[in-house]
Amino acid sequence: MITIYHLPHHMTSVSTNSAAIEKRIALLPTGVSGLDEILGGGFPAHSVYLVQGLAGSGKTTLACQIGFHHAHQGKKVLVLTLIAESHGKMLNHLSSFSFFDEALVSERIVFIGAYPDLIKGGLRQLLKSIAATLGEQRPDIMIIDGFRTVRDAQPSDVTLAEFMLSLNSLVSTMGCTTFLLSPTEGNTAESENTLVDGLIELSQYERGMQLIREIKVYKLRGSKHMLGRHVCEVDRDGLVVYPRLEAVSTSASVSLPISRQRLGFGIEGWDKLTRGGVEIGSTTALLGNPGAGKTLMALHFIYEGLKRGENCLIAGFYESPVRLVAKATGVGINLRPYLENGALQIIWQPPLEVLADSLTQRLLLNIKERAVSRLMLDGLDGLRDIILHEDRSRSFIAAFVNELRCRNVTTFFTQELPYFGQGQLQGDISASQLFENIILLRYVDVKGINQRQIGVLKLRENGYDAANHTLVISDDGMSIEGALGGPVIPDTPL
Repeated sequence: MITIYHLPHHMTSVSTNSAAIEKRIALLPTGVSGLDEILGGGFPAHSVYLVQGLAGSGKTTLACQIGFHHAHQGKKVLVLTLIAESHGKMLNHLSSFSFFDEALVSERIVFIGAYPDLIKGGLRQLLKSIAATLGEQRPDIMIIDGFRTVRDAQPSDVTLAEFMLSLNSLVSTMGCTTFLLSPTEGNTAESENTLVDGLIELSQYERGMQLIREIKVYKLRGSKHMLGRHVCEVDRDGLVVYPRLEAVSTSASVSLPISRQRLGFGIEGWDKLTRGGVEIGSTTALLGNPGAGKTLMALHFIYEGLKRGENCLIAGFYESPVRLVAKATGVGINLRPYLENGALQIIWQPPLEVLADSLTQRLLLNIKERAVSRLMLDGLDGLRDIILHEDRSRSFIAAFVNELRCRNVTTFFTQELPYFGQGQLQGDISASQLFENIILLRYVDVKGINQRQIGVLKLRENGYDAANHTLVISDDGMSIEGALGGPVIPDTPL
């Protein structure tokens, strides 16, 4: 017997209007920081989703975090467990998170053990139990923890496929968004992977002794989600997701109109050398040997902006704010009043176990909230060090630079070159084409004296003096003298 299904009249023609499609699909926001951005707004409601990942990846935390978020809004949440862990033990673990509210347990969040039904009558009995429980509780969200136990019961492929299809039909009819939690990894051809509406994987990436969490959305029917891996972490608030900067930058950035106005440094001789300075909204790489003056030059640039009434930001990896302020004071740059009135803020992050996406998110949020116009990032190599995936470094920095450019932030990156090999750019400058301007500071031997030298390698959209010049640092700050080869100018060491 062949059954013919007729589409409703309003669905007989295919609409290419994406806005109309979005209206037909209600989205369930998760309340998890960063996750909805990856999902394209949330999970399409009344569907079945498989959340998988090995032990300790954060599956239960994520699902219950979503559950408590909606329970706080008055919705009913059902948690069915297919594992031996007691509900008391599970609640004890969840109680350490800020989203946990004991008052919601049993009233809006109901925990029921379904493992005995699976053992007693297999998948048929489990499905009957789920149907009866849904009819009795009428939940908006259902979480089935330990779903791998279903496959461990060794049903045939046909039996498991029938179970998945019946479960899909059941939750759709009941209007219940369902999450299946399974301690597995990989996008396989098994029934539980192919017959669900979405597949999300939590995993861990290891480099050396460091381990980070990652999340990946393999599929999400009815939604335009971000592809690829995104880093995440578990803190007191639960799971926090940081959408991959490259994906966010590609999809959301809107460039501001280009300004031809130029910014000087407040350094004697610089404006003449560069014919006005650097363009507003441009990025500049300050390359140099240790002690050549990269940080001090960038500090002059920040100080000039502060004196003009601009909000500025300094991000560093190696020198603490106290040491940085002291260094600036040593050359006549007083940053303290601007730190006190909020015009200047310093974000210091040693390049240890920190997520690069988390740090850049903090920087971009600070820039947005404070309308920052000048940024100094002291230590481009420090930023590279915290990008764990080595093949990601270039694209990540490109995305970050693009975000700064779109926000019209004039930025200076300092980058260390080796102690030795003067005159040779031996550092990793593979991203140099990302910067509109490149300035080289180094030591040269002039009649037995190590003398600082500065030269402009690249200054986009501007003519400049291409000769190498003498750079002088004294108690009064920095100054740029004539072309190298003139009389030796005494240098006051810091």
